[in-house]
Amino acid sequence: MVNPNRLVKSAWIAAEVSREKSEKVLVVEAYIAVSPLESGYDAGRYGRLVEDVRRILAENPDIDRASILSVHRESRCAALFRRGACEDERHEERRPELVA
Repeated sequence: MVNPNRLVKSAWIAAEVSREKSEKVLVVEAYIAVSPLESGYDAGRYGRLVEDVRRILAENPDIDRASILSVHRESRCAALFRRGACEDERHEERRPELVA
């Protein structure tokens, strides 16, 4: 779906559902900063990523929109999910919780 390159860690389709509407969202997890407010932001690299995402949206009209998330290697934020703070008495793992 997304051209393999060093900017993208992974990409997937998510569904966002509310009482009023439902949308298919392309979620792109990037290795780069995606905002000028973040350290290490490179407008050129981000621009290339946005071009790829726009191309994918144009080629797939069934996808309603896209969301680009940043995973910074510098900040050691290696995942969008984390385990629950506590586990139940049987020591079973809880389902991951979305934190981004």
